[in-house]
Amino acid sequence: MVPAAVAVGAVIALSATMMKSVALAKRFAPLPRPVLLVGESGVGKGLLARFIHAQSGRRGDFVAVTGGELSDSLLQDQLAGHEAGAFTGAQRRVRGAFERAQGGTLFLDELPLWSRTAQSAVLRAVDDGVITRLGGERDLTLDSRLVFASNRPLEQLMNEGRLLPDLRWRIRDFVIEVPPLAGRVVDIAALSYQFLDSASHEFGHRGPVAIDPEALERLLVYQWPGNVRQLRSAVEFGWVAAADEEAERIDLHHLPSYLAEATASHTVLDRAARRDLSIWAFERTAHNRRRAAELLGLHPNTIDHHRRAATG
Repeated sequence: MVPAAVAVGAVIALSATMMKSVALAKRFAPLPRPVLLVGESGVGKGLLARFIHAQSGRRGDFVAVTGGELSDSLLQDQLAGHEAGAFTGAQRRVRGAFERAQGGTLFLDELPLWSRTAQSAVLRAVDDGVITRLGGERDLTLDSRLVFASNRPLEQLMNEGRLLPDLRWRIRDFVIEVPPLAGRVVDIAALSYQFLDSASHEFGHRGPVAIDPEALERLLVYQWPGNVRQLRSAVEFGWVAAADEEAERIDLHHLPSYLAEATASHTVLDRAARRDLSIWAFERTAHNRRRAAELLGLHPNTIDHHRRAATG
């Protein structure tokens, strides 16, 4: 049977592959060791990092830094902070990310884009447990949990010369692989409806309350190179298009053109996927077999058949 849903911010784990990642995250969360999340861009690594923080019991803040957005000097300032007068324009003391994450979690995203200089600063913090503000004269003792994220495996980063060897040994053991969205049909369905619900709340006016089975199936079989981020955008686009027509549901023609015009050659879902979707729909509709069948475009007897197969 499909396991109970685990909500990770906007990432809902229902599929077996994602549930494994969530289980590891819960196991690693209380441990005072750096964790590395590996997965494609947009797959939800930041949301899983927040889940780790929430499960860790740490009372400090969750702070995120993306290494590829800043120059080395600015990144050093972002991480360590600075004292007043440390450089031109530094009129007051500013705490860096390490300090702001004291007692909490520091999420270091896009590890492949971090320079070796920036990695050295992080390595010192990991090894010595201290950081020094720019222009400062004393070390600050740290108590911030580190979570790294990479869209490429460690070995590949090493082969490309993008990772300091010493840093590799600090983060190689507590690794969680975050699977791509493609193929996780039950997660796609659950996320699609969560994004539909949140759009109705966020956009603040009446709009579609359901997704037509044909449109949902197209969402299920698409490969989603942009993963969760792309799926959310597609559902929100469909919500707006349907709301403009005052439609009660998102139909296929409401979806972005790359979905509406895609070939339907891969629209056959296997038996296991149909079973998992039937169980998800049954749960979402508060065990209403008729409404669950309408959700997926199936006969109510099919919902019963898949439920019996899952429990038998």
